[in-house]
Amino acid sequence: MFGIPGEENIYLTDALSRSSIRYLLVRHEQAASFMAEIHGRLTGRAGVCSATLGPGAINLLLGTADAYTNSTPALAISAQVGLNRIYKESHQSVDLVSMFSPVTKWADLILTPGAIPEMVRKAFKLAQTERPGPVYLGVPEDVEAAFVPDQLVPLHVNTPRTDEPSPSQIARAATVLDASQRPIILAGHGAARSGAADALLRFSELLSLPVATTFHGKGVFPDDHPHSLGAVGFMSHDYVNFGFDDADVIVSVGYELQEFDPVRINPGGDKQIIHLSRVPAEVDARYDVEVGIQADIGSTLAALGEATTRRFDQGTRGEKIRRLLADELAQGAADDSFPLKPQRVVADTRAALGRSDIVLADAGPSRCGWPASTPRTSPTPA
Repeated sequence: MFGIPGEENIYLTDALSRSSIRYLLVRHEQAASFMAEIHGRLTGRAGVCSATLGPGAINLLLGTADAYTNSTPALAISAQVGLNRIYKESHQSVDLVSMFSPVTKWADLILTPGAIPEMVRKAFKLAQTERPGPVYLGVPEDVEAAFVPDQLVPLHVNTPRTDEPSPSQIARAATVLDASQRPIILAGHGAARSGAADALLRFSELLSLPVATTFHGKGVFPDDHPHSLGAVGFMSHDYVNFGFDDADVIVSVGYELQEFDPVRINPGGDKQIIHLSRVPAEVDARYDVEVGIQADIGSTLAALGEATTRRFDQGTRGEKIRRLLADELAQGAADDSFPLKPQRVVADTRAALGRSDIVLADAGPSRCGWPASTPRTSPTPA
């Protein structure tokens, strides 16, 4: 747990000090919220941040909002004024539930000690269930100080079984692929979250299909693989976007519209889209789904690979894109100008790191240009 304790949640802090939970003290609550988010991104389990009431809790908002836009599991816990004064104007009394509601999957107050096991279990369940995201719980100071009987213990964690894809939807998707001429794969954040890297690699190699990723999906397909086109950029016609120009079918694997506007890859809205994800696709005129399959992504890719009869010849597809990217990276690596160019910094740092080392990249073009070969090794903000 990351945070800063305060007078209003001192009992929680004292209890944590006598538990197996490690409390990491930060210098600002905003840092705690981002640390909780990154913990969620890297592990798939909700990171937890805490703060006192009023301004302390408000400082958790930015990282919580970032986790929301990045589909990252996190739990923000803060103190709140007591129930004996929350209904009236009083010192540091702010409607925190209303403040956190727009940027969380669920926000609520714990109004009685007896509700703690169920509400905490619900918080983690919602945070970690697809599509993941942050939740918020406020603890009034008089509730925190109340007596808690020994029989109040954490509820058992029930892990749901992997959902299998619908055979009829697999058959429909296979029909679209069998009739296509130049399909392309777009892998996004959902593929990385689902641990579908191996299944994606097998699917691409089986059908000989090129793979582009979103910046949140970087690493789910190795950038140094001959089928890789790199990460889709934000510019109107970045190198990787060229790969979508002549494509007639997009196999979308865990892509979410908040990652980038689909107009970048389907400006005419004329490409057929096969949407493979754990959650339904967002509605967009440039993302009109032909076939949608909501199921475990790895199982879906395996089933679709077995169902389709087509095997595609890569030919020279993607070679120009890979050559352009390689030339630009090589040019940056050899750039001795001063001050240092970002391309040189990226090249030298990448050369010094292993394939599974983790890099935190801030917003900007560097998050798209960073070569990655392992999922969740290049987490970036929204």
